[in-house]
Amino acid sequence: MGDLVKEILRVVSSSLQIPTIIILVLLILLTIIMLGSFIAEIFTERRALKMNIPGLVDQLQGKGTTGMKEAIEASGLLNRQKEACRELINRVSYADDTREALARQLIADEEINYGKIVKITDLISRVAPMFGLMGTLIPLGPGLIALGQGDTSTLSASLLIAFDTTVAGLISGAVSYVISGIRKNWYEEYMIGLETIMETILDVQSTEREKAEAELNNGHHPAGAKATPAAAKAGAPRQGGRPQQGRAPQQGGRPAPQQRKPAPQTAAVPQGAEAAASRPAAQPPEGMMSRKTQMQPARNSKTDQTLVQRTFQEEVRAAEKAMMEGRMDGLDDVQDRRTLHRPEAE
Repeated sequence: MGDLVKEILRVVSSSLQIPTIIILVLLILLTIIMLGSFIAEIFTERRALKMNIPGLVDQLQGKGTTGMKEAIEASGLLNRQKEACRELINRVSYADDTREALARQLIADEEINYGKIVKITDLISRVAPMFGLMGTLIPLGPGLIALGQGDTSTLSASLLIAFDTTVAGLISGAVSYVISGIRKNWYEEYMIGLETIMETILDVQSTEREKAEAELNNGHHPAGAKATPAAAKAGAPRQGGRPQQGRAPQQGGRPAPQQRKPAPQTAAVPQGAEAAASRPAAQPPEGMMSRKTQMQPARNSKTDQTLVQRTFQEEVRAAEKAMMEGRMDGLDDVQDRRTLHRPEAE
């Protein structure tokens, strides 16, 4: 049973020798292709690349769409970078969030493109040494058997295959590793420059849009903006609450009185006092005369003067209140109360 298992393993390993050698040959060819593209990239893109990111950022400041396109075309950016910048500049009418999302998408596309190029050499640098080791170990089994049997020719052939596959795997892996390291540095530099330029484009477009909106708002005023203070002054009621002419009827169905020429408050206040001074003292009724004759004939003059002044002030306040409310008929009631209280004051 043990011999059968060993024989199966030997057959499997021996059968993998030819596929391993074929894969190594393909890896070597692919490494040569990648080396050629790397050399071509050095003499085309890298030689023509003259990126001056700070200078380009300064040139883009304060420029419109056409000016930014001209600055991008005249710069030393790569063709793919110029195309990505033009895509972003042409979307100036989009919202800020949309343009930021578009910029992220363009940067992600460039990262994916560069990642695809680097992924090939990364794969070769990892896989080639593995297949080289497999190509080394597989022929050593038959070679050791031939050594035990004294077959030196078979041993020599097995060792030759082992060394060749090892060298092929190591060379492919080493060259691919170097190419990947250099390209990663290049592409990282490209992405940093592209991200900086796109951030600058977004900032410049946002600033120009804000300036345009500010100028538009400052240059167009509403037609009734300047007339608002005058209209408010004309439509506001006069100080003191006096009704204007043509005022709507008050609640209760009574129409508002027509506006009259305002008179000074000093003239309206002594109106009742002048009338009382010009006419003789009102004669009280008979009942009151009888009560008056029964009262003490003399009172303190200071007390009488204070009572008259207090009654007069109450009458003035009542008259002002009646005039403010527009009820002119309230003056008659005030005069009636005055005739009732005047004899007591006297």
